[in-house]
Amino acid sequence: MSLNVRELMKPFMEVQDDLYCFAKRAKQAGEKIAGYLCTYSPQELFHAGGYFPVRVIGKEGGTPLADQWLQPYACSFAKGVLNLGLEGDFSFLDLVVFSHTCDTMQNLAEAWRRRVEGAPVIVVSTPNLNAGDIALNYLKRELARVKEEVENISGSKITDEKILESIHLYEKHRNNMKILYQIRRESPYLISGTDMFLVVLSSFVMKKEEHNELLEKLIRDLKSITPEDVKKPRVLVGGSVCQAQGFIQSIEGTGAVVSDDDLCMGSRSYVIPPVPQGEPIEMLAQMYLSRIPCPAFYKPGYDPAQVYIEKVKSGDVNGVIFLQTKFCDPYAFNYPYIRKRLEQEGIPSLLLEVEQNQPVPEAFRTRVEAFVETLMNR
Repeated sequence: MSLNVRELMKPFMEVQDDLYCFAKRAKQAGEKIAGYLCTYSPQELFHAGGYFPVRVIGKEGGTPLADQWLQPYACSFAKGVLNLGLEGDFSFLDLVVFSHTCDTMQNLAEAWRRRVEGAPVIVVSTPNLNAGDIALNYLKRELARVKEEVENISGSKITDEKILESIHLYEKHRNNMKILYQIRRESPYLISGTDMFLVVLSSFVMKKEEHNELLEKLIRDLKSITPEDVKKPRVLVGGSVCQAQGFIQSIEGTGAVVSDDDLCMGSRSYVIPPVPQGEPIEMLAQMYLSRIPCPAFYKPGYDPAQVYIEKVKSGDVNGVIFLQTKFCDPYAFNYPYIRKRLEQEGIPSLLLEVEQNQPVPEAFRTRVEAFVETLMNR
């Protein structure tokens, strides 16, 4: 190789020590920080309103405070986030944004409002039916309401020009991420899945302007590297939120390479068609309705299994590993159908139930090792 990939990864590695180091520095410099819990939150609106949007994510550890306010069957992602909020870890936020996707997130928004002191809370309600004029008109009104609420909180007007600038900035970032994903599908040994996860994670907590520059340099440098001829089973990882790098690292530690993903905190955040032209709020509404739908939503004609099948075939993938967050019902409802379709196509798969705020258990690695062994013997 003409370049050292570890050197290329250094700009993204700062988030490993402190996930919100960039946001905290911006806060100290007098900037406003908006924390959002789901990519269905209209980040472009908050950016246009002068906020630095960062994704709110939990961390490894127990949730004794959150356990007092959320049901035992609430997902570990929601518990982890609320626990950090109750501990004061998100005191640097000036605004907290929830999206009404699943019932747990809606309950989390109410618990946060009542129990976490500090920043005002906004809830964005995306229609469960992601298609048709009724859904479009509803979301346009909802985004207009959110825009007005942000203006009232910040005390400054959000102009159409600012929204357009933010739309184009975020679209540029998504396009760069798509290019990087395509490079990995074609040459997955250029950059490991573990390193790719770090790039993705940093994209949620860095300014898009800065992350774009890093992405463009990374893409240029990777294209100049001659990939190694290494034969390892290629694995596609799917599921809901995956906030811990350890899951991907553990999978690759068994001799496989994670060459692609279908994760909420992964490729799903960037697979959005080109933004249509028109009035800014309508552009945003159409864009969010045109994305691959969250399992909590319904889009006529969308087949979640076909997405997996196409990724497997186009990326020469050998098997699929599902990271099923415990108590994440929307993804649990999708899984049986997707698995059946994969079986019909002769695609091996493995289901692993995970807790987002807990260390990777030894049983996780043991089951992955057995699965990877079967892929090697095929």
